[in-house]
Amino acid sequence: MKYHRPMNRLPALLLCAPLLVACGDSGRPQDTANATLTTTSGPGPTSTVGPTDGTTTDGSTTEAPTTSTSTSGAPKLDLGAQPDQGEATTGECAAQMLEPQVQSIGVDIVVVVDTSNSMQAAIAAVEASINNDFAAILGASNVDYRVIVLGDYPPGEQLDICISAPLSGTDCNPPPAVPAVTERYKHYDAITGSGAFLANILAWYTAPDPHGLAPGGYRDFLRDGTRKIILAMTDGSSASATDADGDAFDAALLALDPPHFGTPGARDYVFHTIITMSPNNPPDAPWLPADPLQGEGDSIQRVSVITGGWRFPLSQTDSFDVLFQEIAKDVVQTTPIACSFPIPAPPMGTIDPNTIEIDYQVGGVPPAKAFHQVVDLASCEADAFYIENATVILCPAACAEVQADGAAKLDVRYGCDVGFDPAG
Repeated sequence: MKYHRPMNRLPALLLCAPLLVACGDSGRPQDTANATLTTTSGPGPTSTVGPTDGTTTDGSTTEAPTTSTSTSGAPKLDLGAQPDQGEATTGECAAQMLEPQVQSIGVDIVVVVDTSNSMQAAIAAVEASINNDFAAILGASNVDYRVIVLGDYPPGEQLDICISAPLSGTDCNPPPAVPAVTERYKHYDAITGSGAFLANILAWYTAPDPHGLAPGGYRDFLRDGTRKIILAMTDGSSASATDADGDAFDAALLALDPPHFGTPGARDYVFHTIITMSPNNPPDAPWLPADPLQGEGDSIQRVSVITGGWRFPLSQTDSFDVLFQEIAKDVVQTTPIACSFPIPAPPMGTIDPNTIEIDYQVGGVPPAKAFHQVVDLASCEADAFYIENATVILCPAACAEVQADGAAKLDVRYGCDVGFDPAG
């Protein structure tokens, strides 16, 4: 699905909160003048503060309380009459609104660089584009991304590649002895040319790097549950021209670790290629999967075609910035939202998690479809979610439905008795 809804554009979320708002028979908050505050301090009697208009029962005045104490550490506040916030109602309880911190799922971008001597101009263009045109766009979005470079690190045996700050932890002047990796940036130091390009991507997956950063291979840098984007750059001069070799690479990659790369019927990776080929029209436009193979390295191009990736001519180094910008934008737009988010924190008081409900607006248009709470993953249903470690997690079927909806909106309601029994 296309992810057209950064977090800061999500609607405010309806929340029902009798823990925060005392509800009268009319289903609206009671008038402040009639509100009372109940205090329980562990075992013992409960004390009740009378009217909160500043008068006591004997006619003297006192300050109106502004907070309440708690029962079992959880503040329970009577907020009195509140402005109309478009409350939904469940029975006699008025709903309130909060916004969950919904983000995209994570994306791992693996950049594989041929560092043979014919690649000097292309490597320089990639070094410039990764920070200026790639990481900058991803960093400005809500995509949780990581860039992993596979290429010869300085001092290289042929050419080498060093990615500078802010993505990495160095200005590369001079490069430190060990790649300055960060949470966003990882570097796997290895050498490849076009002849062994695809074979090395497979071999390096479990081969240790020389610096001890990835003792289990570059798979140590990949995160569980993320999309995988591979950007391969080579001249292709000695790569196989047999399409079947591309199919064989795809099958071998999927067999390496299905949770990371997917399965033949449901690939979870896209393979973009920068290779020796003729420019498109216009020259800064990539060749798309439906376009014919051309130029060199048919086996490598074939992987892009079967995974829905783009192909771009190596000679167009002046347009690498455009390519990296477009790939970054595509990553943002096609990365689905995560199916979990923390329980929102209300401005005052606390949320009883047993009262949470989710409203899903299909296509972003009312009326909402309600998702109800179940105890755990094993109890999941098509229109349900569960809560684990203070995190709301959509059940698999509900998750698939929401992720397939490019304009989905999620509202969270809480506080009302919805009949959920945490004991099952």
